[in-house]
Amino acid sequence: MDTLNELFRPIQMLPDRPTERLILSLLIAFIIGQLNAWCYKWTYRGVSYSRTFTHALILITIVAAMSMSLVASNALVAVGLLGGLAIIRFRTVVRDARDTAYVFLCLICGMAAGFGFHGTAIIGAVVANLVAGYLHLTAFGAWHAADSLLRFQIKASALDGSVFQSLLARFCRRFSVISVDESRTPGPAGEPMCQCAYKVRLRDPERGPDLVAALKAALEIQAVHLLIDQQQEEVA
Repeated sequence: MDTLNELFRPIQMLPDRPTERLILSLLIAFIIGQLNAWCYKWTYRGVSYSRTFTHALILITIVAAMSMSLVASNALVAVGLLGGLAIIRFRTVVRDARDTAYVFLCLICGMAAGFGFHGTAIIGAVVANLVAGYLHLTAFGAWHAADSLLRFQIKASALDGSVFQSLLARFCRRFSVISVDESRTPGPAGEPMCQCAYKVRLRDPERGPDLVAALKAALEIQAVHLLIDQQQEEVA
């Protein structure tokens, strides 16, 4: 209980044990940085994932804790630290707004740990990562586009046939015609061909190739193209 009470007391109320206090602050900062980095990796979506960025999240938390410990120890040190940071130019471009949020999270958690607000740092990190996990699991803010585009060339006589309609009904929840244009090039037997475009919603997006194979096997369909767009995500 004494340890828990000490975690929730600010640095001004802690006993005068600077070495133990610094070690405790850095240890808590390391654990919180690991938690933030792990949750960031688990909830990340995109193509520009960087392993070094997850390392930076942990190091930022520790460095922030160490710098705040220095600031709290002496006012002159705080002025010198401010001047030193003013000299440094940070040129690393953070591409994603979510990455920026995690940088600030690690920075604030490290600052809280360095000042002795260990309970605030721990609870803040846990709550923030629980929210990040909720947003990840619920796909909050994602743009879902369940409809797909099916384009093909088919005989005009087979377009209204029951076989074609039954195949679409078998693989699709619903479908609608976008366009039907007569092709200038006749079929092998001289029959008129149609260029068709359908908007379809597949029952199972993973079975798109099965729909294409079934259409080719049952009907004389040429130039089949199925564009499946399940979910649009930002690409950094």
